[in-house]
Amino acid sequence: MEKITKELLIEVLEILDEKLEENKLELSLNIYGGTVMMACFDARPATKDVDALFDTSTLVENILTDIAEMYGLNSDWINQDIREPMRYIKEESLKEICSFKNLRVFAPSAEQMLAMKILSARPEPYRDFNDAAFLVNYLSIDSLEQVLNIFEKYVGRKYLRDRQKMVINYVGKDLNKNWKEFSI
Repeated sequence: MEKITKELLIEVLEILDEKLEENKLELSLNIYGGTVMMACFDARPATKDVDALFDTSTLVENILTDIAEMYGLNSDWINQDIREPMRYIKEESLKEICSFKNLRVFAPSAEQMLAMKILSARPEPYRDFNDAAFLVNYLSIDSLEQVLNIFEKYVGRKYLRDRQKMVINYVGKDLNKNWKEFSI
């Protein structure tokens, strides 16, 4: 399967828009995860798939399958697996990042992405740790309290478990932040 670069993503979105127009459909696409890190923050050159939330139908699914075949992408090149972690998000901070005739694409703020990456806190090969470190730098965060306030705003401290605390500790160490560590 071909990795999805920013350039390929834009091309695929343009084709999606054309196919939506041909079928007299409109679609709003909320993107998350590695796609946001790539497309909005240039934190990586490519992503393996597009995590998104959108209203679907048989016609939309057929369009997405056609695009997968056209570009040699996996059948789940765009998926809604993000639904599960999104149930923990208590506030969304989405902004429109591009608009076509029949397609609008939205992405979460850097703060929301940081909270989501900490919440996920998956081990390698996932990039949650690297993405969290990138976002801490991007947001010019200097204190543990700033990280915790962001996590509280979007997720809630009740979901701050050992795995999330470890990621925060390691991010602080890696970035030479002088913040208090959690004891785990």
